[in-house]
Amino acid sequence: MRLHIILLKNWWVIAFILMAGAIYIQAIHKKNQLVATLQERIGTLAAAKMDAMEKKEELLLRINSQNDPDFVELILKEKLGVTAEGELKVVFQ
Repeated sequence: MRLHIILLKNWWVIAFILMAGAIYIQAIHKKNQLVATLQERIGTLAAAKMDAMEKKEELLLRINSQNDPDFVELILKEKLGVTAEGELKVVFQ
């Protein structure tokens, strides 16, 4: 009976603790959603960074190869369709 009287006199404390707990749980849930979103964003950015690094390496190789006569010949063949003397050009249509 005594516990019953204590609970009746202090019902507002119990209600406050329950509401605070509910607010805390809701805040944790929102934080977890934000963390998941940010982790997904980190993954996307990491993939974009890797792509950019690969493109940078490719461009650096192209820049460094511009003085190489074999590379210049390869580019002329690919882009302009030029053939070296004595080579046979085959065109597919």
